Amino acid sequence: MPENQKSEVLLSYSGPLKYDTIGLLINKLKDMASGMGIRLVLYKKILLVMIESLENILKYNEHLDEELHLKKEFLPKFSIERLDDTFILTSSNTILSGDVSQLSEKLTLINSLNAEGLKKLYKTTITNGQFSLKGGAGLGFIEIAKIASEKMDFSFENINEKYSYYRLQVLIRDDNT
Repeated sequence: MPENQKSEVLLSYSGPLKYDTIGLLINKLKDMASGMGIRLVLYKKILLVMIESLENILKYNEHLDEELHLKKEFLPKFSIERLDDTFILTSSNTILSGDVSQLSEKLTLINSLNAEGLKKLYKTTITNGQFSLKGGAGLGFIEIAKIASEKMDFSFENINEKYSYYRLQVLIRDDNT
């Protein structure tokens, strides 16, 4: 984001995440989109990325229940900002440091593909994918990449030998403005 431009925060959440919280955030998005007159097709794109992002946080963050000191400093976060015709969805949460390499490789692979490559990877993953104990095989990231206007931006911050803080940012441009 250019330094001289300021985005408008439309939705922001920081704290423990439960299914009820996701429902409340979805309702806030619905109200916000309705109030702003956001077209249905754009709303659906934002909603899908939001749901996938929040479900990832929910799936991979429950191991912190016993790590209360980490929760306070590295809470899950989710936000939607608007900069001109672009919506910026950012999610972050603590993950096991042992998962960083595999997640980074998966996101790098997805980012390297064009639309046709993403379709092929989706088909391969859905038929032959290695599903994790959490139930995911990376399909959500592929879906996000298909919707995103630009490559996904991600980073990892080392917290300690056991945990890292993961951030994912997705841009969705309103092509009809």
